[in-house]
Amino acid sequence: MVYTIVNLPIGRIFLAKREKGLSFATLIKNKRNLGKILDFFKERGITLQLDKKRFQEETKLFNRYFKGKKEDFASLHPDFVSGTPHQKRVWLATRKIPYAKTASYKSLAKKLNHRGYRSIGQALSQNPLAIVIPCHRVLRSDGSLGGFSAGLKLKEFLLHLEKGGAQL
Repeated sequence: MVYTIVNLPIGRIFLAKREKGLSFATLIKNKRNLGKILDFFKERGITLQLDKKRFQEETKLFNRYFKGKKEDFASLHPDFVSGTPHQKRVWLATRKIPYAKTASYKSLAKKLNHRGYRSIGQALSQNPLAIVIPCHRVLRSDGSLGGFSAGLKLKEFLLHLEKGGAQL
């Protein structure tokens, strides 16, 4: 598996992929967090090889997104190396939420014919493709932010960016 680390206006993001598609887009919070990301691969016996050249398309799309341009990352194909069948269904359904639109955990559960909307949030907390699978667009039924593994300030920023209000 090849990887790179891309500098974004909000910090750094760890990207990894195989031939089939993008497997990880994980925001790096600090050195310890990067260590946990690398441990994930080590524990699964997945060898990583640095290759920045293979991520030109992803880098272009992320830069476009953070310039406030409408970007749905549809050209990137997910290649999940982890996740339960339920998690993958939730991630793929979340990926269909249009740019600058939101959905609720409950509405996603109904769409998936699943009774437990809290399990939707739990699945999204394990999202391996930050921003590409836009879990930041999923809110509580009352419109409040709910949770976000990268932090609520970032979730609020991303939603504001997509509405055309955030500037970097």
